Amino acid sequence: MLMSRHKRWAARVMIMALTAVNPVIALADMEVPALDVTAEAGQSEGINISENTENLQENSQNQGSPVIEAGSKELQEAVGEGAAAETPASPESTQGMTAENTAGVSESLPPSESMAADTSGSSPVMTAGSGSSPVIGPGTNAGPGAGPGVPSQNVPEQTIPNPADSTLTLERIDYFSEQVADPTVIPVEKYSYDTMVSDLEKLRSRYGSERLQINVIGTSLDGRNLYEAVLGNPNAGKHILIHAGIHAREYMTPLLVMKQLEYGLEFYDRGNYAGQPLSAILQQVAVHFVPMTNPDGTTISQFGIEGIRSEELRQVIRQCYADDTALGRTSSAFDRYLIYWKANARGVDLNHNFPANWDLTGSPPNPSYATYKGTQPFSEPETQALEKLVNSRKWSATISYHSMGNLIYWDYVGNRVQQASGELTALLEVCTQYRAASSPNSHGGFKDWTQIKDDPIPGVTIETGSVACPLPLSQFEDIWNRNKMVWALAARYAMDH
Repeated sequence: MLMSRHKRWAARVMIMALTAVNPVIALADMEVPALDVTAEAGQSEGINISENTENLQENSQNQGSPVIEAGSKELQEAVGEGAAAETPASPESTQGMTAENTAGVSESLPPSESMAADTSGSSPVMTAGSGSSPVIGPGTNAGPGAGPGVPSQNVPEQTIPNPADSTLTLERIDYFSEQVADPTVIPVEKYSYDTMVSDLEKLRSRYGSERLQINVIGTSLDGRNLYEAVLGNPNAGKHILIHAGIHAREYMTPLLVMKQLEYGLEFYDRGNYAGQPLSAILQQVAVHFVPMTNPDGTTISQFGIEGIRSEELRQVIRQCYADDTALGRTSSAFDRYLIYWKANARGVDLNHNFPANWDLTGSPPNPSYATYKGTQPFSEPETQALEKLVNSRKWSATISYHSMGNLIYWDYVGNRVQQASGELTALLEVCTQYRAASSPNSHGGFKDWTQIKDDPIPGVTIETGSVACPLPLSQFEDIWNRNKMVWALAARYAMDH
């Protein structure tokens, strides 16, 4: 076997054991290689964001953002050893909230209390519905259906052995142990659409169009281009798709995938994975990044209604606030309400707008900051752009980045590529140290659609971060360390599938 020749295996994991009645994940004998790079003298390991974070947290608008109470037993169990403690939630942020108020936390909590059967391992699992952790986000009365991570009552328990009790041996996977000299992509608290567009142009200029191809795959309602960045050979025999930022307030995920893209370009010639040069892998597998699927919504969450250029769309946003207030979905002031925006500029939750049991997708009756599924599947230009991209070629895998929860959602009812999705998840569990979960009662999502459609695609949704969205910059270092090798692992996975 090609993979067995690499002499620095970072881990041995167990492959998926899947049953038709209740899919479970078990660790089995699968090896995950480390990624090596030739380090230059004088360069230190990892990304140092201290210069960017100094005094930023104190001045950030996110300072008042609610988080799980620092130092609490729930946080320690949820985050695990080594996670950074955050500022406690302000009284305003949790006033009137209960365990049933999920309108502001659709991706912030895993599916049900049954998910937390084992938190003793190194991967965090959070408990929903226990009443022990404060519910986060705006609103006082949740609407139905909140996407991946929504608390629900009938989610199958995921049987995941404690690594300490198994044969799993795990080393620290050291991926690109040097920094990018004079980096283009700089970690900041609010990584904006304009910054992303500028960074894409700078990366193409710096590394060349042979290694980075940039395409416009659509246009948002407010006139912003939707970009696809292709790392490697666009005519390769295999392709994987990684997208982020489909939920507006989860804007640390575009920063993450842009940093992944930059590292792939910087170490294109010097990096090795599984005993092969990255350049050789990227000739065989092209990695397609859609860094910010929802640029209008991200702009709303970061800069408020002033960031939207269309007066018609501004009126829609104001009407969303009026309707959500009347329905008891929020009691926040308008400006604070917009910070937690998840939808696009028309109030449609894009990750509820795909044809995966769309009729069963819970939704408020009107456009909203979150969870409104639209008038029909693919009703929005952003989801139409993803539909067109997905149908443009055969894909080996998809990865959807969300926040938060430190989880990997991998399965869905009617999943036609369950075995392949499970194998990819087993690798990612070791790479990220996130726990696997399924969300069978959450419908309308991108991953769900790609797993059940004709010509289905193996895929996962990765939930990053351990506090409420928008995530503070202090979360990025841990997220980066867990996810920086994901694209290379997925590319190597595609070579064997």
